[in-house]
Amino acid sequence: PMLMSLSASHNPNTHRHVRALCVCAFLVIFPVVLLCYLWSNHTISTWLLAVSAFSIEVIVKVFVSLMVYSLFLIDAYRTTFWEKLDDYVYYIRAFGNTIEFSFGIFLFFNGAWILLFESGGAIRALMMCIHAYFNIWCEARAGWSVFMKRRTAVNKINSLPEASNAQLQSLDDVCAICYQEMTSAKITRCNHYFHGVCLRKWLYVQDR
Repeated sequence: PMLMSLSASHNPNTHRHVRALCVCAFLVIFPVVLLCYLWSNHTISTWLLAVSAFSIEVIVKVFVSLMVYSLFLIDAYRTTFWEKLDDYVYYIRAFGNTIEFSFGIFLFFNGAWILLFESGGAIRALMMCIHAYFNIWCEARAGWSVFMKRRTAVNKINSLPEASNAQLQSLDDVCAICYQEMTSAKITRCNHYFHGVCLRKWLYVQDR
């Protein structure tokens, strides 16, 4: 969260950026060292697979955060509106969420194996049910909801007419959502001009 807020707010404090990046470096280096140590000193087992899955998940989360952070920093130094930024952020986060979801399924089956063949118990069964609900079912439902909202928003925006250069020059105004100049815009039914990507972001929140 600190990393995202620093990049999104265009915070110029270099010390805060360095401190956040050092934490990210630790969250990558420590799991890598831990994995190297464990895999070189222990035989393969269910607990080793579980620890490895958690460690790789942490590394993936950090890299996803760093990639989004980098995109926001690039956007901060651009002089023109970057329409594709939202799409790039979505693809990167979707990739990270897919990896996390895959590991969630893997950990569920790993836990099921332990429950059935190694050391089963009521507490482990309860923990598996909680894991299945929050880390598999809720994540899958949230991901599907975001995907459907994006698809619906894209279809709605594509149905709106595109403003011509003459119309934009005549308007001579900024987008009322992001306050940046409009080199391209969509015209709503009430004859208002907005960036298509800004309208799309709004439709992720409200469907009208």
